[in-house]
Amino acid sequence: MLTSWQQSFPGCEPIAYEVRHAFAGRWVRFHSLPESKRYPDDEDEFATLLARHNTVLACLTHAGETLALLTTGYSDTAEPTRDGLLSMLDPQATPWRSVAMHEYTDDFDEPTFFHVFASRHSWLPGGFDPIVRLVADRTLADIMIVPLDCRWLLHPYDGGIDVILDTSAWDALKASFPDWLSDHADCL
Repeated sequence: MLTSWQQSFPGCEPIAYEVRHAFAGRWVRFHSLPESKRYPDDEDEFATLLARHNTVLACLTHAGETLALLTTGYSDTAEPTRDGLLSMLDPQATPWRSVAMHEYTDDFDEPTFFHVFASRHSWLPGGFDPIVRLVADRTLADIMIVPLDCRWLLHPYDGGIDVILDTSAWDALKASFPDWLSDHADCL
């Protein structure tokens, strides 16, 4: 699965928060709520957030396309592990890759491993809503959705959606939702 990762994202490990830095020229961020509000307060705001996520996904893919859901577990050993909530939400996920973060970046003093698990899902609007909702609630993090050919990457975070895609599609996607973009100079 995802045999095109290195071709599509050369020199970058599948670490959700790192991908936007590595591919800044192919990155666009959409905010989940109007006026760049970070966290939803009620069900109406959750509905807006989920609608935006599904709308962006619908621009990237089509109903029925097989997508990979990448989730992450963390440990101090190279043995892949992840928490029970992810195991319950995505039971068919299997270990895909482990990254020794203490070797990858200077941010870790002790042995720390990110274990990336992958599962296949036939996408339908709303299919990832339970996961996206938990990301918005700050219960889950480091989630990515990628087509099997890795032509784009979507990373929901607690406040929005980071998308990495080739530059020809990037302009069109960004222009589709100007009100969802940040007005900050750094686009965050």
